[in-house]
Amino acid sequence: MLEIIKIDSLKIRIPKYLVNYVDDTFAEEYQKVYVKTGMIEDHVNLDKHKVNVTSGISSRIAVFNSLQGGKSEEQIVIQCNAKQLKEKYLQGITRATLPALYQYIIDLNIVYFTYETFLNAYVSDIDFCYDVKVTPKAMIEANQEIYNSVKPSCFKYVSKPFRQKTNVGMQFNTREKATPGRPYVKIYHKTLELQTKSSEFAEKYLVGQDYQDIGRLEYTIKNSKHRKQLDIQASTLNELLNIDQSKIKSIVFGGVPKYTENDSFHRSFKAVSPTDRLILMLINRCRKRGDNNSIFMNLLNYFDVATEKSRIKKKLETLIFKVDEKSRILPDIETRYFLDAVKLNFWRPNSEQ
Repeated sequence: MLEIIKIDSLKIRIPKYLVNYVDDTFAEEYQKVYVKTGMIEDHVNLDKHKVNVTSGISSRIAVFNSLQGGKSEEQIVIQCNAKQLKEKYLQGITRATLPALYQYIIDLNIVYFTYETFLNAYVSDIDFCYDVKVTPKAMIEANQEIYNSVKPSCFKYVSKPFRQKTNVGMQFNTREKATPGRPYVKIYHKTLELQTKSSEFAEKYLVGQDYQDIGRLEYTIKNSKHRKQLDIQASTLNELLNIDQSKIKSIVFGGVPKYTENDSFHRSFKAVSPTDRLILMLINRCRKRGDNNSIFMNLLNYFDVATEKSRIKKKLETLIFKVDEKSRILPDIETRYFLDAVKLNFWRPNSEQ
């Protein structure tokens, strides 16, 4: 299912009193016994979580104490992900696939709760994804286009695009340090990920399905604070799935632009002075060699006089971000299709090849 917003993963929390323990060892105390000597360790541990990994599908269920209205409430936390849908993986977590997700969790035989309880579970750490047809080569070029448009103030949040045999992509901020203003966003090639890191899963559940040349954009809504800033009135799984697709699209596609230059002012390449045009040509040549905008801005450190540094900084920002230079070769059609699909068009619509 391409070019629709899907949920790839999320955490759900259910109050303990609504959950029955099926596994007798879950949330029970235990002591280590050393087989060779028969010695029993004095320290008593609590089995607060269960992890299950089967055919490349990871599941985790744990006990968690949450503060609700100033009071502590014991809850069961379950990590849900689209791989738990098995053959329906590429459909993502939607209203239609939710029964299959529920059944997978129940079939783990760790805990039991009703489907209604499942629908009313609290949600957090929601990963939305958007899949588009694109080759690894075109994604590499698209990621470089995006990286070349990163604002100087955001360089520290954006990783340099990675080009590995196992995958290609780039990342904005980290899951741990993400904030509403600087969300965690990741672009990567889903097909390469399935063929390498998740090959066990793909070979068992995706045989006969077409998952070639799929690129993915992921956006994480971290917590209730993030939802509030995005004006998402949804705290439960059921409420989350009721949100209009257009609203979620605007949120997911709005992640990367928080890090990139989106100033609408442009000047023609030929309108700048000969000196500026020469500088711009050198910048473009450096870009083709793999350099990025952060390297150009770091050159400012060679200026000791504050006024000179400020003047050169303004010039660089104008040349890098605000000049629509006609000599630049536009990305190929496939690369532009991917960038258009994720609403990241960094060139003028009427530009010519």
